[in-house]
Amino acid sequence: MDMKIETLGDRLSARRKELGLTQKRLADLVSKSSVSVFKWESGQTEPKGATLFALGQALKCSPTWLLYGDEEQQPTPASDLPVELSEQEKKVLRLFNSLPESEKESQIMQLEARVKNFNSLFEEMLKVRKQQQQK
Repeated sequence: MDMKIETLGDRLSARRKELGLTQKRLADLVSKSSVSVFKWESGQTEPKGATLFALGQALKCSPTWLLYGDEEQQPTPASDLPVELSEQEKKVLRLFNSLPESEKESQIMQLEARVKNFNSLFEEMLKVRKQQQQK
């Protein structure tokens, strides 16, 4: 896949498709709506700050490449991405798979809540830092 793509929306769309993700799945990965993904890809709006970093993680590429299409920051082709899980990821999967089905959704919800809480705390820290820098 030629990664010299002109617009942020086109790069976003091409990378999403290369990884086999739907707009809905990408939206879920970055905690946004599929309408947002559609608007980014069509050039109606652009993702901001933390969302751009989340997109980079979800799409396994640099936020710089998404923004500017920098040839030096081109993402690794999807076919070359490692599929090997880390030991920690394997442990989490083993533990999760040992749970009864009735408990799995509850655990997912708890993890999502913890991540949401962590992200809120991080946003607060950024706000405080910004306020301190303005003084």
